[in-house]
Amino acid sequence: MKILSITAQKPHSTGSGTYMTELVRAFARTGHSQAVVCGIFPDDIVDFPEGVGCYPVFFSETADKSDLLAAPCKAANCSSVQAKFNSLPFPVVGMSDIMPYTSTRYRDLTPEMISQFEAAFIDAAERAVSDLDPDIIICHHLFLLTALVKKHFPERTIVGISHGTDLRQMINCDNLREIVRPYIRDLDAALALHSEQRKTIIDIFGMDEDRVSVIGSGYNAGLFNTEGRKSRKKDEPLRFTYAGKISRPKGVPEMLAALEKLSDDSDVPAFSLTMAGGCQDEVLKDRMGSLPAYVSWLGQIPQPALADLMRQTDIFILPSYFEGLPLVLIEAMSAGAVPVSTDLPGIQSWINANVGGPNAVFVPMPQMKSIDEPTDAGREAFVNDLYRTLKDVTAAFVEGALPGPLPDTSSITWDGLAARLLSISL
Repeated sequence: MKILSITAQKPHSTGSGTYMTELVRAFARTGHSQAVVCGIFPDDIVDFPEGVGCYPVFFSETADKSDLLAAPCKAANCSSVQAKFNSLPFPVVGMSDIMPYTSTRYRDLTPEMISQFEAAFIDAAERAVSDLDPDIIICHHLFLLTALVKKHFPERTIVGISHGTDLRQMINCDNLREIVRPYIRDLDAALALHSEQRKTIIDIFGMDEDRVSVIGSGYNAGLFNTEGRKSRKKDEPLRFTYAGKISRPKGVPEMLAALEKLSDDSDVPAFSLTMAGGCQDEVLKDRMGSLPAYVSWLGQIPQPALADLMRQTDIFILPSYFEGLPLVLIEAMSAGAVPVSTDLPGIQSWINANVGGPNAVFVPMPQMKSIDEPTDAGREAFVNDLYRTLKDVTAAFVEGALPGPLPDTSSITWDGLAARLLSISL
């Protein structure tokens, strides 16, 4: 089969980028012919399996045109990058308003920028379609680029995958909502990460229920596992980890506040927190420069380094207020850590249905004033709830009740996800 994957974002950064790249690798393992259209910076590394053609659109990393003069020869898989590429005179448009790299908000796109975006990506897509003649086009995010692909290739089989952040953009972007909605509604299929998200897709886009399915997610079992896991010695501090964007919608300030309360509690044993992730929030970036002694910040790290970090983690914390289906919870469990997560809609039920013996612990969602921002009262309550939950989980580690048996995550591999996607879509 011939498969074209399309994303407006960097293919090897953030959760949705990892999701797309791992699907491409899974399709390659079963012998499918493929190409990828993606948005990258001129110096970004492109790393797809041999034989996968890459049709990039170059965004300007510095919000001017000078860096667009760079050639794409820094790509690790340079032979896959087509000689012709398009460029845009603004940074990557982020599906979240705060990305771990320089980005442009969708809500700030002017009509001229939208036209430039459409021209650049559709030209790349037309070249990919002409070269590959795909049997199916898989677009990531039910948003602007997916809508434009459906607009320009109405005769092709086009499937869109929601990663959650796209649904938030549909709520926030008055300038794009009516451009996007009619074309997404006409997709051959829309795929949700969990059942709650499926309901939202049907509601927002007015899609027929029989064309919206739950696909779920996957993880790299060859990378995230307990092989070589380093057990904590009894006299060593408990090892907490956070991995993700350093941003307020991710609940990072509240996590740090809860851990400060935990460090002041004489009943709690010593602990350390390792944080991994990029930060574009200037207020938080200043705070990250004066962290307490028990916190270390690694910045953004590659997936193999994250897997090694997970194998040295006792308790993984995800205090986020909004997610699609956070892969890091599965990755943490598979590496032997116990996740403590906000009880995000649809996440707990999906994990319970797909993981044997899950050990994730959930903190109640706070009262919210917007889709990813709690009220002041909700924020205070969340800090206290997170503190109490972490104290209980810490006590369970000291008593030997945790981590307990390793959860069975074997049914959520990328190969299984790729097979499910094609069976649902065709």
